Amino acid sequence: MTERLSERVRSVSLLELVVVVILIAIFIRIAIDRIWPLRIVAEKTAVVEVRGAIESALGITVAGRIARGEPLAAIARLAGTNPVHLLATPPDNYLGSFAHPGRHRIPRGSWYFNRSTRTLVYVVRFASHFKTPLPGRKRIRFRVEAVYRNRRQVPDDLAGIRLVTLNRYVWKVPR
Repeated sequence: MTERLSERVRSVSLLELVVVVILIAIFIRIAIDRIWPLRIVAEKTAVVEVRGAIESALGITVAGRIARGEPLAAIARLAGTNPVHLLATPPDNYLGSFAHPGRHRIPRGSWYFNRSTRTLVYVVRFASHFKTPLPGRKRIRFRVEAVYRNRRQVPDDLAGIRLVTLNRYVWKVPR
């Protein structure tokens, strides 16, 4: 009698184990479907965060220079500079400044400054979820530019300094 009971307990335990494994597999599948798109949202958010930090640093730098009485011509020279140098700490995925970035292996999900074009570039990690008219690698390009009150672009007409996005792009976040 105890031998039969032992087999019955073992077979029920095996059935329970199979049910538990199936349930866990279903829960994992649901979790992946819900969590997987968040990686694209996280990348997009990180780019927006870095851009916001740079814009704030630019504003603080310009305000500080104006407060110290620096001439507008000196402030205008911020145009085309590497804005990452204005940050207290660069992003963890900032690789540095390159005169010829095409000669380097720049991994996806990285920032770098292109000295030859004077642009800050972010190479998109999840390129299949990103659309841009730029040929080649999926990337976003930014430049620090001076804003003038009129078209003459003389230092006395300087209205401010801003970070400009140089190419259109769209993040395709799956639902």
